[in-house]
Amino acid sequence: MARAAGVAAVSPRMEPGARPAGLAQAAIVLVLLAAVYHRTAAELWRTWTTNDNYSHGPLIPVVALALVWSRRARLAAAPPGRDARGLLLVALACVLQIAGVRGDVFALQGWSLVVMLCGLSLALLGSPVTRLLAFPILYLAFMLTFPPFVMNQLSYALKEVTVRLSTRAAELLGVAIQRSGMTLYLARGVLEIENPCSGLRSLLAMLAAGTLFAYLQPGGWVRRGTLVLLAVPIAMAANALRITLLILVAHYASVKRAVGTFHDVTGYLTFALALAALLAARAALRPRGAAPRRTESPA
Repeated sequence: MARAAGVAAVSPRMEPGARPAGLAQAAIVLVLLAAVYHRTAAELWRTWTTNDNYSHGPLIPVVALALVWSRRARLAAAPPGRDARGLLLVALACVLQIAGVRGDVFALQGWSLVVMLCGLSLALLGSPVTRLLAFPILYLAFMLTFPPFVMNQLSYALKEVTVRLSTRAAELLGVAIQRSGMTLYLARGVLEIENPCSGLRSLLAMLAAGTLFAYLQPGGWVRRGTLVLLAVPIAMAANALRITLLILVAHYASVKRAVGTFHDVTGYLTFALALAALLAARAALRPRGAAPRRTESPA
């Protein structure tokens, strides 16, 4: 009898009615989340499908769910519990959501969702489970948007650096260029460097990929942090290569050919090249003899 009572004490999930009660609680939480954030989710989807800078957005929740699934055994083994500190995060999320809606600042609404998920996990599931869910939840930040003025400033700065590097490289290859701002005057016409060519789209996607690779990377935080930081120059170098190729085609063929199909194809090819470079950097930073990091312990 004493042994049976002891097993029941350390295994609260096995108590009669615990599973249906847990499912009912989860259903209520999901309904409340849908009621509060359905407009935010709809606006996120619209942004993902209409703004190229956030076209990677739909992949982020899929990756986060895959990470959660990969550690399902550890989640099942983690001791359940509740932590009242999570209610503070829930309250903060509510403040962010109200401020975002009232002030028409969509970025606050997106960040509110991430804070809310952290708070609910801590309040309803406890610290051990939340530690396991921390990275998948925080990784959702890569699906969110930033205020337009931030994006515009960053896009312009990236364009400035990219155009400087690209025009210099093209001149070294024998191309005569006169530059006025983001307008390049070539022998065969005028090439305008528009906002989509800033490389911001690739930079955001590469940062998301670099963060995921760093999380799965064996070794210490220095190696992982270095891998994330390398995503920035790799993305910028790939975009500079793309603009250089466009200038070369515009010079030796025509501006029309440079801004046509070739423009789109080079975008995909240079991103693939950047991703390959990031994977090569990960391999170089990997400790010798280190096994791949496991995201799930043996059952």
